[in-house]
Amino acid sequence: MSDYGGGSASGGMSPGEGQTTQVGVNGRLSKKDRVVLCSVLCKCKVIGVATRNGRIQRQRCVQQRLDAANEVSRIATGTPTEYRPEQTYNMQANPPEPVTDPDDPLQPHSDLRKWIEDFWPGGRTQYKAGQGNLRRPDVVVVNDPTQPPVQSNISQVVEFKFPPDAFGRNQERDYIRIAGARSKFVTLGPAECGCGDDDSDSKTSTQKQSQTSTDMDDVLGGSSGSSMSNGGGLPPALPPPPVPPVFP
Repeated sequence: MSDYGGGSASGGMSPGEGQTTQVGVNGRLSKKDRVVLCSVLCKCKVIGVATRNGRIQRQRCVQQRLDAANEVSRIATGTPTEYRPEQTYNMQANPPEPVTDPDDPLQPHSDLRKWIEDFWPGGRTQYKAGQGNLRRPDVVVVNDPTQPPVQSNISQVVEFKFPPDAFGRNQERDYIRIAGARSKFVTLGPAECGCGDDDSDSKTSTQKQSQTSTDMDDVLGGSSGSSMSNGGGLPPALPPPPVPPVFP
């Protein structure tokens, strides 16, 4: 794990911790952030990502589009954008620390099982899934894209919810803890982004089924309340989006 973890991060929680966050409050997002994230959300609401079994994974679509934009930014500027999808956090640290690539602290760790084996006390034999030890928000918006997504560099933690998806046990509370303040946590859905309404809203988005969407629910466990039925096997990688998003 990178030494970037906690150096400049400021811990603590804001007053009002433990209250219920109002879904869809967007006043804390900047105009640019809302335009970018709502554009991605609305596209993925319509398109999603089709898997071999025909299920639509909209959160996977969000990740693919933001990852594609980050790769374009790395080529052009040497750093990713300020939008970091599916960044895992170690909730046992105070404040929670991003689980990043040991060679590149701007990248999420690509293998959570290896990270657990290497860095968790007792390794995989002592790690307990489903207890909120690791959390992975949909998108973390950072202030400075040249620095790791530690708490002091977080502008907003954003969770996308495609109806009828709902928060898992303690998921909302933990995302606020990652952000460091209630005012830095936002939930977005199609209604808040003005995506329109159609029959797809009545169907589950199966948002937490792919490896890179929650990177193995048998490891993260509590983020969606589900686990992979194959006992730890990983599904095949999904193809990249046909066209990378262009941010305003």
